[in-house]
Amino acid sequence: MGLDQYAGFRDNDGNVKEEFYWRKHARLQQFMAGEFDLQNKDKKPDAENMMHSLGFNGGQGGVKITDDLIARLEDAVKNDYYDYFAPDGFFWGQQFQEEQVKEYKEQDEKFVQWCKDQLKEKQNIGYDCSW
Repeated sequence: MGLDQYAGFRDNDGNVKEEFYWRKHARLQQFMAGEFDLQNKDKKPDAENMMHSLGFNGGQGGVKITDDLIARLEDAVKNDYYDYFAPDGFFWGQQFQEEQVKEYKEQDEKFVQWCKDQLKEKQNIGYDCSW
């Protein structure tokens, strides 16, 4: 049990086909949870998502990757997600988030570049998770 994160191409229903995978990368999740909230600010939490305070979870449509999001993510990666400390999130692996930032740094940089390339090609890409 725990946080599985993935990103890739989105189909017409918004489902994400895995091209990138992370396991318990709490600060990436903290970043994406904020982006999810921005993209869904007009939606109210529904009865099915009783743990909304922990952030979004699979089945809620995930996060659509945009140029603006990638610019923010690139800054976050360069700064080791300094502004995205996960204050809780047992399922997210918050207890070892510093180690995960270091472990996933190279993959995060590759992901940012992949997103830039796909966005230039007008691809529909996204991020989703399950915990």
